[in-house]
Amino acid sequence: MCLIYKTMRTMLILVTALSFTMCCYAETKEQRIYPRILQERSTAGKLVLMLNKMITLNLEKSTVLVDNLLFVTSTQDQQKVETVDTSDLQRSIYHDTHYQSSVMVRQEGGNVEVEGIVNHNLRIRPLLEGERSLQGQIPHALFEVPVTENFSEVDEELLRPRERSNLNISNGNWTNYPQSRSSGLQRFPVEVHIVSDKAHQEHFKDNTKLISYLAVMMNAVNLRYLDTTNPKIDFLLVGVTRVADHEFARIEGRFIDAGEMISGLELYKSQGRILGHHDVVYLITGYDITKWLARGKRYNGIRGRAKLGTVCTHRGLGEGEDRPHGYLGVNTFAHELGHTLGAVHDHTPECPWKEGYLMSYEDGGLKKFRLSPCSERSIRQYVRSLSDDCFRVLNAQNYLRNQRKFPGETIRKKYYCRKKLGNTKEAKQVFVEKADGCFLQCCIKNPSSTWCGQYKMLDGMKCDPGKTCRRGVCAKH
Repeated sequence: MCLIYKTMRTMLILVTALSFTMCCYAETKEQRIYPRILQERSTAGKLVLMLNKMITLNLEKSTVLVDNLLFVTSTQDQQKVETVDTSDLQRSIYHDTHYQSSVMVRQEGGNVEVEGIVNHNLRIRPLLEGERSLQGQIPHALFEVPVTENFSEVDEELLRPRERSNLNISNGNWTNYPQSRSSGLQRFPVEVHIVSDKAHQEHFKDNTKLISYLAVMMNAVNLRYLDTTNPKIDFLLVGVTRVADHEFARIEGRFIDAGEMISGLELYKSQGRILGHHDVVYLITGYDITKWLARGKRYNGIRGRAKLGTVCTHRGLGEGEDRPHGYLGVNTFAHELGHTLGAVHDHTPECPWKEGYLMSYEDGGLKKFRLSPCSERSIRQYVRSLSDDCFRVLNAQNYLRNQRKFPGETIRKKYYCRKKLGNTKEAKQVFVEKADGCFLQCCIKNPSSTWCGQYKMLDGMKCDPGKTCRRGVCAKH
């Protein structure tokens, strides 16, 4: 297991200190701009997007979402499961390798809306209520996220043997890995399920905005792995769980304990509350991650945590901070996923800590956006030890098709009508009449009159002989 700390201390063990530069919101100047598309190549999926006189992005289409994304809204009482058609989002997400940009670009009626990451400290968002240009262009805010560095010391912690998974580490190198048939694999699509906790998800008004935000984050993470080969590592967002009221660990003010939180995530998963197929689960928190110390003290410099070499296992877990709408958790996200893929921290003569690659906490400039040769080699060695089943994308099919029953198969129509009508005193006089297609007539009979309301059938309800309703269609499914 690896902790990310906001410190600068070289360690040969996995629970360590971090000096990733932490971005945080403060009073910043915003530049109002009017982005415009200079060139579009639809067949190649490329855009040339001018933000201002200084910044022009050469955008390429990104692949970061599965076609049918599993979305779960989780409360203490229930889990609402749905699949989201991501085709519209997939058409809108782009990246620029030069600036390390990850943005959503939407075009409608000749106007363009851009939202996301421009570079390491510039963000862009549309100002939909702002005054448009003379040409009718939508104004945007181009704003800088200030970087503050926070260096402090923290006591070292020994890596407990049970946290070593099944890895063999010798002088920072991977050894004695059995070679599987996957050793010739060209691409490894890692399926990621993101859990947005109570303090994170509350900043998003609707599910689509949350999915869009997480897709931009995932896209930015992929840019850090752009140079990986044999196999090429790509991360696919396959599922999102929006946790409305569950706490993964004790909360004190805005702080949450790192160790307790990942244990809470492991318990949450073991209870079957993270659905669908995935290779790794990543918990994004809106709280400040901390470590409780003796005598009521705490160390507030922790940024994230992950279990080493656990992709495609039930212990494939990671966690990290993020400040919603600022994409501040991207580096932590990418770093922690590196650990789950078997990469340790850079600390060898070949890849020293001070070089500042992704798996170091030093800021190496452009190196911070890529893996060191040692990290690439470690990941390659670990991935080659995985079974071939791990490399299959299991989310190509709609998850709900694999559920044994749909809601309409477990609820009688009369009971459904009673619930729809609000369990009134007159509910005993409720009766059901068939309407056209996948609709029901729920009726209340009074002594002097009868009142009926039309309601959509639940998925799985019988609509005609031998037919059921599925997504509003009465057919043999």
